[in-house]
Amino acid sequence: MLNRIDIIGHLGKAPECKTISNGGIVAKFSVATTKGWTNKQTGEKETSTTWHNCECWGNLASVAEKYLKKGSLVYISGEQVYDEYTGEDGSKKSFPKIKAFEIKMLGGKPESNGPSF
Repeated sequence: MLNRIDIIGHLGKAPECKTISNGGIVAKFSVATTKGWTNKQTGEKETSTTWHNCECWGNLASVAEKYLKKGSLVYISGEQVYDEYTGEDGSKKSFPKIKAFEIKMLGGKPESNGPSF
């Protein structure tokens, strides 16, 4: 079986990092992906943006905290997972997120594509 997702987009804000009870580090951030097309009826250009909740752990989280900034263009590779919780009305709810295994900074300085981690 394969559960893999790859996206390229811009960070909505800098990663938020937390140290958890066992001493591990988690970084959480959101990435916007945008697609564009031309409306066949009006001929106008249109866009649609999708926001993806992402997280990474351990050394990858430390590097993300150090290098990723709001607006950074990044390539994220990981797996789609779901967080579950109980809503105020007692119903079970879930929301998707990407657990990142690889992050590449894109659009860095002209002489560099940025580090890959």
